[in-house]
Amino acid sequence: MTPVRAHRRSWTALAAVVLVLAGMTVLASLGPGDPNFQRDPAGFIGFICAFGAFGLVGALIVWQRPGNTLGWILVTIGLLAAWGASADAYTDLARDEGLLYLVSVWISLWYWFPLLGLILIFTPLLFPDGRPPSPRWRFVVWGAGSALALVTFLAAFRERVEFQGISIDNPVGIPGIEDPEKSTLGSILFGFFILFLVLALVSVVVRYLRSGDVQRQQIKWLMLATALSALMVFFEEITGIELDTEVPFAVSIALFPSAIAVAIFRYRLYDIDVIINRALVYGVLSASLALIYIGGVVSLQYVFRILTGGGSQLAIVASTLVIAALFNSLRRRIQSFIDRRFYRKKYDAAKTLEEFSAKLRDETDLATLSEELVGVVHETMQPRHASLWLRTEAAGKGLPDE
Repeated sequence: MTPVRAHRRSWTALAAVVLVLAGMTVLASLGPGDPNFQRDPAGFIGFICAFGAFGLVGALIVWQRPGNTLGWILVTIGLLAAWGASADAYTDLARDEGLLYLVSVWISLWYWFPLLGLILIFTPLLFPDGRPPSPRWRFVVWGAGSALALVTFLAAFRERVEFQGISIDNPVGIPGIEDPEKSTLGSILFGFFILFLVLALVSVVVRYLRSGDVQRQQIKWLMLATALSALMVFFEEITGIELDTEVPFAVSIALFPSAIAVAIFRYRLYDIDVIINRALVYGVLSASLALIYIGGVVSLQYVFRILTGGGSQLAIVASTLVIAALFNSLRRRIQSFIDRRFYRKKYDAAKTLEEFSAKLRDETDLATLSEELVGVVHETMQPRHASLWLRTEAAGKGLPDE
């Protein structure tokens, strides 16, 4: 890359960062008067930071990976979220109908459509290298882009504006264009949106199956972020604990740009397989122990009521002791099951090494052991070439080999 292009790329990334931060600042300044801020200040600020993270990560990709289209997608998401939400906030707070008010209302009409499309369709479709899985998937890119552009056009240039109690003629409206949420054409376009969303998710699976080790590690980061986000979104339904804040939801949104940044720039920094493995093992272990504990307490309390006519603290003590006794044994069994089911190569390698260790104790022939050792290395490590050099006793004493 020439110095001129590198310089231009740096300035483009810096401009994107400035615009995203400016939008976040405007939204934060409007926040104190917003009903959502008054109800949940921490959640409001969390959403600002979460959507701002998309733009900042996108600017970093534009700067470091200029050929990756995903960077521009994330920058656009950050800009739409920051300035679109600012327009929403200004519309709620403004008391006049001046030019700035009308512009804010107009932006609020349409910015959600491209924002959702870029997040839900184009991000998984183009992750991690900015291209679809293969040339055959380009029709999804063009189809989704066309449907998204058309529904955004209909929303922006509808004949009348009906938004949050506002009902006026659209200053830039085109006669005959209806609200896409109420028109037949809009319903068809929303149907295409769902279709392209499903295809985008399928493309992630296809890319994972066809890709090499590096892209698979990158995709695992995105899948981990998706799983954690789902847990946070449905936290109240899963645990039954009601929260008075939207912070977990905001954190679930921020996980996506964070995972994308790690996957693209530092995918070798952490062993994602270890993280997923431990999450599966200890998640299943915690759920199993909780079920055993609750079942033990309920069952023993029932027995005590039959025998003594009342409950007893012994049920809790006995259940706790059972949990302590089962912990290590249950953890090993779950670890073995997870390895067999999801990490078959690791499980097979461990079994191979176990078998070789048993042979090593009983075998005395050096040639046989050498062949076994080379075979184990080939099976577990799968190198292109493996050979074994043995140091003879004469060579160890500085004498020529026989």
